[in-house]
Amino acid sequence: MPPKRKRADDATAATGDSGTSTRATRASTRGSKKSTKATSDGVVEPADSVEAGPATKKPKNKASKSKSVTEPSSSAVQTAGKTGTKGVDEPAHSKGKSLPPQDVIPPPAVSLTNTTPATIPPPKPVLPLKNEPYTPQRSLSLFQSYADSDNPNVIGPESFETLCSAANIPLDGSLPLILAWQMQAKEMAKISKDEWVKATESLKISSLSQLTIALTDLENLLILGKPSLKKSAKKDQDPYDRTLYYSYADDAKAAFQKFYMFCFSLAKPEQSRNIDMETSMAFWSVLLTPHYPVMKEVLQFITERQGTYRAANKDLWSMMLEFCVTVKPTLQDYEADGAWPTLLDDYVAWKKSKTSADSLETD
Repeated sequence: MPPKRKRADDATAATGDSGTSTRATRASTRGSKKSTKATSDGVVEPADSVEAGPATKKPKNKASKSKSVTEPSSSAVQTAGKTGTKGVDEPAHSKGKSLPPQDVIPPPAVSLTNTTPATIPPPKPVLPLKNEPYTPQRSLSLFQSYADSDNPNVIGPESFETLCSAANIPLDGSLPLILAWQMQAKEMAKISKDEWVKATESLKISSLSQLTIALTDLENLLILGKPSLKKSAKKDQDPYDRTLYYSYADDAKAAFQKFYMFCFSLAKPEQSRNIDMETSMAFWSVLLTPHYPVMKEVLQFITERQGTYRAANKDLWSMMLEFCVTVKPTLQDYEADGAWPTLLDDYVAWKKSKTSADSLETD
């Protein structure tokens, strides 16, 4: 529980940037490989948003990938453009504001794309693990086979999608984000040659099957909360070098927090302090919902008030994780004067009011 302190006005915390991003996010299934600037793609933005997401571009394999969901789609994490926002992360309190209706309406589908839903082809069979030792040459050759044709020093958005498809990495889950984290990528859906070489050398990975196993190990540990793997008697028995994995397993909560905060930097426009709310919701649905069920209702609450909360700054981002970790699902230990962000104060007030109303109806 965060210590009690005088809460600064949330509006002040969110209006520190100019709202203009000089670098648009690369998208895994959309966007241009030649430019870091993006054009409007029909992305629903705040009224004062300056930039929009990248323009739709068909991937090389010509497979149309889109997903219709009832909550923030994690595929939106890959396709969302980074946009600067002049708006605040949440509104100031309104003392006289009436509470929302008691009957909760299922949230509408939240998507950061404006594409037509299409049937997603079935995943390819899992690649067999080739019993070959890591070599820098194999790793570099693997990178070159997916590098952009017009820039051999980078795997851009379309090539990133091709890489994920070949490695059986779904674009609508946490694995692409874990991949970016392990590569310490500076842009979404983009890996530079230097980032690739450094990461694969550390992990001793030079094949797609090894890469898939390494990312799946981390997803099981950090996202799905599965028990950590036992150390092999001999290091060379592992499909890749799990030294880093075991260091994460020693303190999985701390490792997840590092990964979670990395995702904020990955999604945030370079010259902005905020992430637009729809992108934030897409990330939260992937990072927090699997392990913290309360997050599903928080996302529904935000969805029903679309446009009320425009963006998330670093404070709201970190406190959302703190809320999930420290506050009980009953909310009985939530302290409204504990310097929580306004969005969470509003959610808790709505939830408690709804619970009281449901109790009266039952009686």
